[in-house]
Amino acid sequence: MISCLNKSTITREFLARAIKRESGINITKSSEMVDQLINFLISRICEDYEIKIRLFGSFISKSKKERLGRNPKTMEEATIPARKVVKFKVAPKLKKRINDNIHLIS
Repeated sequence: MISCLNKSTITREFLARAIKRESGINITKSSEMVDQLINFLISRICEDYEIKIRLFGSFISKSKKERLGRNPKTMEEATIPARKVVKFKVAPKLKKRINDNIHLIS
């Protein structure tokens, strides 16, 4: 089991090695599984699906309207074009678990 207190970056390779260690399948197959999962999630987010992973959170694609912005140094106005952004909302149980771990550390 991966600790919540580990502060290293979780990469595709890290995930593949964790799957290999937990399931016993070879690293090539576990790497393919990680890549397939990530590619699947990306394609669905691009198609405006909401991705909900129970006890983890939700990825939601949102549209932002064009708006007027300002360069803080020069105060020059600039138009910020319309675009899509991906938001992540943490599941309440995960948020509680994270906060409980913070209290254990301090």
